[in-house]
Amino acid sequence: MPQLLDQLREQRATARTAADEILTRASIEGRDLTAEEFAEHTRQVAAEREAADAMEAERDRQLAEVRAMATRGRQPVLSRQAAEVARQFRSAIFAKNPAPIEVFAEQLPDEWPDDIPEPVYGRSGRVRVHTRDLLTTTATQALGTDVYSTIVQHLVETSALMRAGATVVTTETGETLVVPRSTGFVTTNLIAEAGQITESDPTLSTVSLGAYKYANYFEVSQELANDTPTNLMSFLARQAALSLGLGANGYGDDLINGNGTGQPRGLLLDAATGVTGPAGTAAGLGTQGTANQGTDALWNLVGSVAEPYADAASASFLMRNAVDVSIRKLKDTTAQPVQGLGDRRSLLGYPVYHDPFMPAAANGAEYIAFGAMDRYFIRIVNGIRFERSDEFRFQNDLIAFRCIIRLDGALIDTNAVKTFVGTT
Repeated sequence: MPQLLDQLREQRATARTAADEILTRASIEGRDLTAEEFAEHTRQVAAEREAADAMEAERDRQLAEVRAMATRGRQPVLSRQAAEVARQFRSAIFAKNPAPIEVFAEQLPDEWPDDIPEPVYGRSGRVRVHTRDLLTTTATQALGTDVYSTIVQHLVETSALMRAGATVVTTETGETLVVPRSTGFVTTNLIAEAGQITESDPTLSTVSLGAYKYANYFEVSQELANDTPTNLMSFLARQAALSLGLGANGYGDDLINGNGTGQPRGLLLDAATGVTGPAGTAAGLGTQGTANQGTDALWNLVGSVAEPYADAASASFLMRNAVDVSIRKLKDTTAQPVQGLGDRRSLLGYPVYHDPFMPAAANGAEYIAFGAMDRYFIRIVNGIRFERSDEFRFQNDLIAFRCIIRLDGALIDTNAVKTFVGTT
């Protein structure tokens, strides 16, 4: 029921506020969380997650109910209202009318498609049919529903960290997001009978994630829009996404190499050195068959990461394609290719991901990373905005587009990822 969603939303907001207050209080006072505060924060986070899961389940139930009503084989109750709904949909598609479309659930015709838009229930019990907020654009047009999925797909393609399993957190607003982390565990001791147990508190700290804006803007002539036989929207979405991720000033470089000042804290900024390349190897892995060189160096990098991280589901290698190729070309003492490296998608039994912003192999460069990539957090504010205006360049008969994303990133657990550094 709509009331249930409201209750769950309030529960989630209350738990989130309580958890944030604990972190904010500790941050203002410049101290770590106490054991009691940490326990209470954990409880509130669990309550927020439980409410969010319940909201998702309720939305799925409501959507299933609407779809079931659409397939019961009955005709629309009010044909005049059904005709008006059809007219409003045509207006939205052909005239770019941004006005919301409201229908009664029982009006949905038999031929209503399975992928109907997500329903949102209002106080009157009517269903407001709309696309997701990330598709909402300027008040001058309406975009096709395939645009959002296309952008997300290519954003993932251009971010090896996302594909490698980085934790992506999406928030509705852009205020600073405080992420608690543990930097030290309690100490366990062997205690004699009736002996006093030594007190030992966990060491806690926080990492703050902001929201840096990355955006691009471009214009297309009306002639191109009208005369192009292919799916122009998909093409534009792909180009916008590629520019955000792979552009010279895009977020892809910052997620790897960002210095944390006016930009995200890149993965390499906080990842510790795991292995230094062998001396005299010209920024390479050295000679296969020589101790601690070749694949030995890679195994040493794996061994430099603690067991829970090396065994994690997100444990993987991250490097440039050229570096991966140089590893595949390693030869054994009989000049034969080294066996057991894996195919192009794996290395020594771990997934390998290629990122063009990882440094090239060079002396002193951190050009191979390994570890549990889910300990790198990427915070995205309110998803992606892909917007179009037909009026802004009206005098020039041009259509204006812009694509915007706000995000930040940081390695929350600095022990989770280690790097291979070329010899100095």
